[in-house]
Amino acid sequence: MSGQRSRPRAVRGRQPGYYRLGSAVVFTVTVLCVGGVIGLLARPKADPGTRVWLLNHTPDQVVIINPFDGVAERAFQVADGLRELAFSRDYTRAYVANVVDVSNRLTVLDAKTYLDDEIIEVDGVPQGIGVFPDNHKLAVILGSKTDFMAGGFDVIDLQRRSEADPKRKLRLYRERGLRLTSKIAVSDDGDRIYCVDAKAPVLSVFSLSARRKVGEVDLHGAPTELLYPYAGSYYYVSVLAHQAIYQLDKRSDQVVGAFIYQLRDPTKTFSFGRLRYMAMDREAKYLFATNYEGRSVAVWEIGNPEYALAWQQVPVDPRDERSYRWPVTHYLPKVRFKLKGGYDPNITFVPGGLQLGVDPRGEYLFVMDDEGGFYIYDLPDVMRAKDLSTPKPRHVVVLGHDIEVRDLQVSVPGQRATTPGGGG
Repeated sequence: MSGQRSRPRAVRGRQPGYYRLGSAVVFTVTVLCVGGVIGLLARPKADPGTRVWLLNHTPDQVVIINPFDGVAERAFQVADGLRELAFSRDYTRAYVANVVDVSNRLTVLDAKTYLDDEIIEVDGVPQGIGVFPDNHKLAVILGSKTDFMAGGFDVIDLQRRSEADPKRKLRLYRERGLRLTSKIAVSDDGDRIYCVDAKAPVLSVFSLSARRKVGEVDLHGAPTELLYPYAGSYYYVSVLAHQAIYQLDKRSDQVVGAFIYQLRDPTKTFSFGRLRYMAMDREAKYLFATNYEGRSVAVWEIGNPEYALAWQQVPVDPRDERSYRWPVTHYLPKVRFKLKGGYDPNITFVPGGLQLGVDPRGEYLFVMDDEGGFYIYDLPDVMRAKDLSTPKPRHVVVLGHDIEVRDLQVSVPGQRATTPGGGG
């Protein structure tokens, strides 16, 4: 009938095989995804290219350590009398200060191939190197050829030759007003030059543009190490007798903070809070230092108020000038850990920590002890360590008892690496 509503068409039901096929597809995709993730996690990590350069004075060799594998992969002689190592700020060249008989030179190496790139003759015994931000100039501490006393430094132009002697680089500035210059650094603006004199309780500041001394910071104690990171707003000077590392503002050159290993009891003549070598991570967030007597390493988190003390809280004996403290904020370590030791069965004690360095990628911390042991720590393990615990190193490279490491620097070929100092 035309007025009768038509019956709706029946919906065809899906066949059981359709569901089985869909389930199989989902299962297969899931298995592939899970397998892919497991494969990525199981795949061995690639060598990131980080290398640690050691200047071994006994004998005079550069030792290159691969921290990824934990092996000393290269050792080669550069010249006699190795003194100090510095990288260009783009980390393509390595400058090695050395003394060759009566000639005093800087040997320039290609940081990727380790081959000699250039020889630079200087007017004195080279004992320290400061690299300018433009990579075109060097500030070189120079000592006397007779008594090796370093009374100052020269600034040389790496791109221009001297008209008087075309074999030598052009000298831009000479300073000889110091007594025993031990450390040197160049500011971020490329003008100020900082020097530590082992026989003076001050940090001296010179200007390249003015060609003269423009200031000094009285530290009230002989400085030991100088660390000028390429990142951050501060640089650091350690005073061994004060058992402190002082933090200075890069803009004002004023002491604004102090980092101490522990609260010291002023009634005890002998304590073991002395801080020696320093290093800093690439972001300038953490400061690292070795305590030789304590066989340990301390780590401070820059500016963390949880570890800050008012200077009145620091115990001081006013009669003892060795315990002098600046009236600035003091910081206790975020982490302190002891070296492992025991890698050599002939050693019945834990060696003391000396130079140290930080991987620019944030993966490793490197520590050199005084018995030829080179420790490679996973940095995250160190940062999770309990107070004065002994985290297990990733590797320990045994270099031998006869080694005398003069300098330790960290580099990633083709990339900017960690700040000098390390060390140092």
